[in-house]
Amino acid sequence: MAQDKSGSQDRADTRAAKAAERADTAGQVWEEVRVRETARDDQIVRLKAERLARDANDVAAKDVAAQPVKS
Repeated sequence: MAQDKSGSQDRADTRAAKAAERADTAGQVWEEVRVRETARDDQIVRLKAERLARDANDVAAKDVAAQPVKS
């Protein structure tokens, strides 16, 4: 008993549609990952800049406190 071509074609179309759907879903997931990584990297840069500014202010405050008072 031979398979008809329409059944075989239907299965091939279904496989292709499922593969396209998986590829689309994977693309969406990777885009979400990139967005999260970008947000994380931006936050790291912001926090590092804040820390460096705070450390510079601490050093400046120590320098001012360590200077002798001129009378």
